[in-house]
Amino acid sequence: MKLAGFEIAIAGAGIGGLSLAALLARHGATVTIYDQMAAPQPVGSGFVLQPTGSAVLSAMGLLDKVEQRGARIRRMHGKLSTTRRTVLDVGYRNGASGIAIQRVALFDLLLDAAIAAGVGFETASRVTAIEPGVRPRLKLGNGKTSSASDLVVDAMGASSPIGYKSSTELDYGALWATVPWDGSGVFRSDELEQRYHRASQMAGVLPVGTAKDGAAPMATFFWSIRNKDMAAWRDAGREAWIEAVHRFWPEAAHLAAAAEPVHARYRHHTRLPLAAINSVKIGDAWHATSPQLGQGANMALLDAASLCAALAREPSVSDAIARHLRQRQLHIRFYQLLSRVLTPFYQSDSRLLPMSRDVMIGPATKLPLLRNLITTLVTGELLDPVGRIGLEWLSPDGALPMSDQTALL
Repeated sequence: MKLAGFEIAIAGAGIGGLSLAALLARHGATVTIYDQMAAPQPVGSGFVLQPTGSAVLSAMGLLDKVEQRGARIRRMHGKLSTTRRTVLDVGYRNGASGIAIQRVALFDLLLDAAIAAGVGFETASRVTAIEPGVRPRLKLGNGKTSSASDLVVDAMGASSPIGYKSSTELDYGALWATVPWDGSGVFRSDELEQRYHRASQMAGVLPVGTAKDGAAPMATFFWSIRNKDMAAWRDAGREAWIEAVHRFWPEAAHLAAAAEPVHARYRHHTRLPLAAINSVKIGDAWHATSPQLGQGANMALLDAASLCAALAREPSVSDAIARHLRQRQLHIRFYQLLSRVLTPFYQSDSRLLPMSRDVMIGPATKLPLLRNLITTLVTGELLDPVGRIGLEWLSPDGALPMSDQTALL
């Protein structure tokens, strides 16, 4: 389908919304992003781009810049805080790797790509609902509406008010902070390192590269916490927290001392992906999980690529949405189930589940067949989500640039 002249309204300027907007605008669509913030800006700390998300960014011609700013991750390594026994050891196959990156770094690259493609922005525009119709509109908090569009996309994340369905808020959240990278050798520059005490306490250190060219390298430090304990954590004060980190993971105490932590809560839901006729959800607005599998940003990139590819190859918007859902639903449903099953092994008050984790998962990662399966699960590649999309359709001329084709091999 020729997208030139199509009018598309996207609610939310996150990773999914920006990547979709840039892709569609490159195909000639007139795209406007509506966001409640006074200026587009990222929310959140660092994360790992898995091969799935990297494949989408490669198709967009952004992978080289992402690699320049991010840190290459070759291993995810978790130990018990007391005995230092390894209970999680996952690497990448065939020399592959993840790319750990600050959210602000990827956001800036996607924002630049969207602006360069001609995407329009309506900031300070809080979207509250959709006005349905063959050409739907976004309803805004000031009582106004957006222009009628051929397609409306909800990319507002787990808190989206469109087609709202209650979520299951998980008992555990986390304190996240971006801190200066420790180059002393205490932490490996190519690993996500974690420490556990049962499933009630987890901390991690992730090198995340630089926010922009010439900036100092940084790390993400995270500390799990029950949401109901946040008030007590604030009352105890910063020094008490630093001391708790020191007792739990002495080598990480100086990262806590440098941190300005932000509390993140997590939800689990799978909402209906269709909000109305010619209206669709992507990313956490559709499917939200705990961060245990680290798939959130990668899933948003896959959703954006899938929807754009479907619109490019199908004769109508309705046919494109149907194809998009066929391409994405199986992968999403499987990882939603996997997240629901695995999260209590890593963040819960259970004593039995972490014991079985420590007995089974650590040794299993040393067995070649199981190690390959676990790697495929963790990297998000199970069920071949990239192959289902057809990334060649992301390019307006139907073919990826040669440099990006090489990067995908």
